[in-house]
Amino acid sequence: MVHRLGLGLALLACSCATTVSRLDGEVVTPLGGARNECEQRDWLVMAPTRAEYVRPGKKRSVARDDGVGLYRVGGREPEAIPERTDLFEDSALVRAHEVGVRRHDRDRAIAIGLGAASAVAFVVGSVLFVNAFETTTERKADGTKDEVHSVDTGLAAAGGATVALGFGLGIGGLWMAPSAKERAEADAWRYVFLPERDDLEDVQRRVMGHNSALRKRCNAAP
Repeated sequence: MVHRLGLGLALLACSCATTVSRLDGEVVTPLGGARNECEQRDWLVMAPTRAEYVRPGKKRSVARDDGVGLYRVGGREPEAIPERTDLFEDSALVRAHEVGVRRHDRDRAIAIGLGAASAVAFVVGSVLFVNAFETTTERKADGTKDEVHSVDTGLAAAGGATVALGFGLGIGGLWMAPSAKERAEADAWRYVFLPERDDLEDVQRRVMGHNSALRKRCNAAP
């Protein structure tokens, strides 16, 4: 049971977007691609992206290939949309994506916190319980030695209670952990623009503005 709790809580720390993947090709813009090493460092590429999408009111996700993600040149991991405030800080578009990931991220943070507290409680409780048992050696009148075993019942009880608390915290962490459906939904909001909910033309304009400004800076650099 302890190993299962530990494995389940450790998986919460993984932040890879396993439900989102880049497809072949790029969205062509009038600017073309990055032309030199200076531009490649910060150039953004719009590329077709597959996402597991959860329709409103449905319990299962379906794969969609009509999404668009933002990538670094040659990159396979999509940029997190809510973190690109430099592109979307004045846009309602990014606020919708922030709301889309908020509950998932909150529950995940709580679950990880409970998991960490559970691990600490397990360690402390185990130490207390082990230290409650003591063996001493006494010399008898006839010169022989005898081992005497003693138990500190208070310390043993405290250790047992702390271990039990660790189990409770661990179970609470697993209960709070987002489900596969919730994670797929959050990943789609975090990394993917979809036609029916996002203005893809606005996204392209903003990406082109970013790349155009980058090109000017690189052209002006020594």
